[in-house]
Amino acid sequence: MAKDYKKLAEGIVKNIGGSENVSHLEHCSTRLRFSIKNQAKVNVEELKKTSGVLGVVQTGTQTQVIIGNDVIEAYEEVLKLGTFDAGGTVADDKDSKQNVGLGAKALDFLVGVFQPLVPAIAGAGILKAFLSLFVLLGLLQNTNPVYILLFNAADAALYFLPLMVAATMSKKLNMNQVVAIAIVGVTILPKITAALAEGFVIGGYTLQNIAYPYQVFPALLIVTVLYFVEKFFNKISPKAIRIFFVPMMCFVIVSPLALFVLGPLGFNIGQLITTFILWLYNTLGWVAVALLAAILPFMISMGMHKALLPYAVSSITNAGFEVLYMPASLAHNIAEGGACLGVAFKTKNENLRAAAISAGISGIFGITEPALYGVTLQHRKAMTGVVAGALIGGLVIGLAHVKAFVAMGPGLAGMAMFVDPTNPSNIIWAFAGLAVSLIVSFAVSFVLYKDSTQKISKVK
Repeated sequence: MAKDYKKLAEGIVKNIGGSENVSHLEHCSTRLRFSIKNQAKVNVEELKKTSGVLGVVQTGTQTQVIIGNDVIEAYEEVLKLGTFDAGGTVADDKDSKQNVGLGAKALDFLVGVFQPLVPAIAGAGILKAFLSLFVLLGLLQNTNPVYILLFNAADAALYFLPLMVAATMSKKLNMNQVVAIAIVGVTILPKITAALAEGFVIGGYTLQNIAYPYQVFPALLIVTVLYFVEKFFNKISPKAIRIFFVPMMCFVIVSPLALFVLGPLGFNIGQLITTFILWLYNTLGWVAVALLAAILPFMISMGMHKALLPYAVSSITNAGFEVLYMPASLAHNIAEGGACLGVAFKTKNENLRAAAISAGISGIFGITEPALYGVTLQHRKAMTGVVAGALIGGLVIGLAHVKAFVAMGPGLAGMAMFVDPTNPSNIIWAFAGLAVSLIVSFAVSFVLYKDSTQKISKVK
C-alpha cells in the first residue's frame, strides 16, 4: 500500500508547532532536520505516533524526525505546508530565544554546514573509487580521455570544497552567500596559488605556501571573521551605499586576513587534527576502530556522530584517506543490517518481520536509521547483536588497517570507497570485516531474540 506522504507531512508540521516554529529545514538520507525556535511547542509523543515516523531525536535547537528511505517524498510534502522557500527555510524570528548549551549549538552548526556537502562529496568520491577500481582491473587506462574527464569531474567537488563550505556556512549564518564564496575563492585563485608557490612577499612578510583547494578549516575561519565584519559594516553603513560599500569593505579587510592569518591558521588546525587522529589510531590501532564501531549506535541515536564528519572530510582531503570513522562505520552499518535480519528470521510477528527485513537490507546498504530506530533500539537482544557484530567486525577491520578513501556512509553498494590502488588487499579486508559483522550480528540476534523481549524506549 502506497504511503500517504501528504498526511504524514501534515502530522509532522502540526506536531512541530507549525511552520512558524521552524527557523530552518533540511534533510539527510533518512531524517527531516528541523531547527526549532521553541522546543516547548514540539509534541514529541504525538510525532512518534505519526504513521510513517520511525523516531524522533532532539539535540539542542534541532528536532530530527526519522523517516527512513522515504525522506525525500516527505520533505517535498512538508515544504508545501508552510512558508518554506525552496531551500527549506523560513524567516528567522529574532525574538525567539532558547536556553541551549554551547555544545548543542556547536553540533547543530556543524550539521548545518557539513550535512549539505555530503551528497556531492560522496558521489564524487565513489566515482573516483570506481575509476581507480577499473584501472586496477585493467578495464581502463588513466590516460584514456573518458577517465580524464570523469576523474576531473569528480575531483571538482573536492577541489572546490572551500567554496562549498563558504556557501553552506554563510547560509547557516544568514550572510551574503555570494560575497562569502568570492572571498574564500581568493585563496584558490590560480594566480594566488602560483604566487604562494613562488614566494609571495607583502611588506617584507612571506606568506605561507599553502594549496587551499580541497581544504575545509581555512574556509571555516574565513567565513567566521567575515560574519563579524559584514555585521559591523551593515550596522554603520548608510543604507544608500550599503549594497556596494559593505561587500567592498569585506573584500578589503577579510581577503588579506585570509592569506596572512586565517588561511594558514585553518590549514594548520586541520593538519593537527588529522595528525592527532592518526597518532591515536597508531597508538590504539584496532582497539580504537572496534570501540568506535561498538558505540556508534548510541552516538547516532543522539546525533553525536555528525561531529566526526568535519574530521573525516579533512582527513581525506589532507591525508588522502581516513582510518577510523569510516572503517568503524562499515562494521556498525552492516551489524545493524545483520541484527535486523536475525530478528526477521526469528520473530513470528508479521509486521515486525516486514519492518526488520526492509530495515536490514537498508542497513547492509549503508542506511541505518530504519534499522536503528525501527528495530534495534526497541529490542535489547537485537541491540546486543549490533554491538557484538560491530565490535568483532571492527576488530578485523582495525587489525587489517583498512583505509577509506571517500567520506560517505559505508555499505555494500559503496564498497568501492575502500579501493586502494597501491594496496589491493585493502578492499579484500574491508569485505572480510563486512562478512564478520554480518554473520556475528545475525547469529547473536537470532539466538538471543524472543518475541517476548521487553521493548526499550526510544532515545529522546
